[in-house]
Amino acid sequence: MGRTQWIAVAAASLLLLLTYWGCPVRPPEAGAELQRAPTATTGLESLIRSVRDDLAPAQIATLANLEERLELAESSDTEPQRPLLEQLAGEWFRAEQPAISGIYARKIAEASGEADDWSIAATTFSLCLQRDNVDDKTRQFCAAQAEAAYQAAISLDPDDVDARINLAVSYTDSPPQDNPMKGILMLRDLEKQYPGNARVYITLAQLAIRTNQLDRAAQRLEKAVELEPENPDAVCPLARVYEQLNQEAEAASMIERCQQLINAAG
Repeated sequence: MGRTQWIAVAAASLLLLLTYWGCPVRPPEAGAELQRAPTATTGLESLIRSVRDDLAPAQIATLANLEERLELAESSDTEPQRPLLEQLAGEWFRAEQPAISGIYARKIAEASGEADDWSIAATTFSLCLQRDNVDDKTRQFCAAQAEAAYQAAISLDPDDVDARINLAVSYTDSPPQDNPMKGILMLRDLEKQYPGNARVYITLAQLAIRTNQLDRAAQRLEKAVELEPENPDAVCPLARVYEQLNQEAEAASMIERCQQLINAAG
């Protein structure tokens, strides 16, 4: 096998957001100064100031144009606001600024009141927590925003297990100071509540892998494969864990299954 696939929560979230924010916006012909967003949006101005020097001129021009159109739409209803907010979220996401992208995604969710929109906003903020170059202030902001957005999504759709799992993962990415085990404990509770949900076991396995608890990771992934034999998110990581545990026969079998699933999907 050329490469064992690791299908993690972050990768799945990134694929979702790349799909959602995936349509580039044509930059305006004339460059313009990037306009500040409304002051009511917590943290947006300071975040934009902190990253503006890292943006390419075309990005600055595009964002300025979108902000001008959004400001006009807000004041005079000249065009629908949601498409503009989606484009702004997408542009900031492609600029590798999930904290800023998340703010616009949150605005979409606030306007729509839909659980799916809150989940997308929360996932965007969660990706901010998974970046290595995020300062403490921004990390705290993203953690608080992710938590609030996931809670909103859960309140609107209490049966959405994925939102509960993602909230728990956000706590593991940025553990609360007063309860550093909160994310792990939430996932263990979810395991009891939803014993037939493969993603709970996959997520617990990913956390075990982080701490090199490979035997425990294998047990979790084996359970996930038992529940969903055709799920590459379970099969492919289990192949890698078996390799690391030097279980050659099991690894070879799982690698073959992983490759078949990848080929079938591609």
